[in-house]
Amino acid sequence: MVAHFATILFTGFMIYSAVPGSSLFSWHPTLMTIAMMFLMFEAIMLFNQQSSLFLSWSRLIRGTIHGVMMFFGVVCAAGGFTAIYLNKDRNNKPHFQTWHSWFGVGTLCYLILQTIGGIGLKYYNIFRLPAKLVDMKLYHATSGLLAFTGISITVYLALFSEWFSSVADGTTWFACVACLSCMALTVMMQVTSNYMPQTKKVPQNVDTRPKHGKKK
Repeated sequence: MVAHFATILFTGFMIYSAVPGSSLFSWHPTLMTIAMMFLMFEAIMLFNQQSSLFLSWSRLIRGTIHGVMMFFGVVCAAGGFTAIYLNKDRNNKPHFQTWHSWFGVGTLCYLILQTIGGIGLKYYNIFRLPAKLVDMKLYHATSGLLAFTGISITVYLALFSEWFSSVADGTTWFACVACLSCMALTVMMQVTSNYMPQTKKVPQNVDTRPKHGKKK
């Protein structure tokens, strides 16, 4: 619930600060935040075992909603990228001059590939992929963690931009960092706990020494 609250708080603050429609640039932080910090994050949270909001839904329904949210997330992100690209052209400013911009375009391209991979996983029986279904789920989840890591780095770098510095003071800035850190940690823990191998603990009162008794 803390993670859900963090994404709503962060998204709401960014939209409020950007004032969508006030300028062409305003659509960049608005659409990017909706895409990456809300739609994509909540799409991942659909499979979180600790999220009581979605546990009552079947996995098939969650998978379908996950795909729809990711698709619209990529569409919003593409719209946000288009907005900042056209805004720089309009103001005769050079493109890709900051780490934020390079990480942003790289992450967007990776998200498109991740979405294509998700379509292949959704229609696994149709495409007849060579890998096993269980392996495909592992690859997709691990790749998703890498994608959200790119999202987190991109957004974190955006917090140092001139625009964000003009709308957020010290307390607000640290609050946004806290929200972003909470979301990134939640996704990391979800993927690692659901797909990484777990080590079984052996009770202390159990003798694990090999027995060398003779067979009768």
